[in-house]
Amino acid sequence: MEVKFDLVRIGKIRKNSLAEMILKQNVDFLKNSIQSFLKDDYINYKHNQISLEMIIPGKGYNIKIALRSIKDENVKKELRRNFPNSIYKGEDSIIDMNALNKVFGGY
Repeated sequence: MEVKFDLVRIGKIRKNSLAEMILKQNVDFLKNSIQSFLKDDYINYKHNQISLEMIIPGKGYNIKIALRSIKDENVKKELRRNFPNSIYKGEDSIIDMNALNKVFGGY
């Protein structure tokens, strides 16, 4: 299964370059983990592609994923079960308001 990731940053890019590097690493780690999980478990899934929004926080380093665009309840359930600390639980309007924020410089 192919996973398309849309990155959304809450707030502005941080001035501390080390913090930005940690955030980039966390994004890559979560992306790779999700892709690997879905590739292994859902190789014969009826839809060949899903789209996930990754939320980069304004404070802290915990990258989250929003499940609002996933139609299949089984995929949602498995993502919640396998990535419980990475599920975005905030308001959808916050994602929409920050959708046009610059994510990373050159990323």
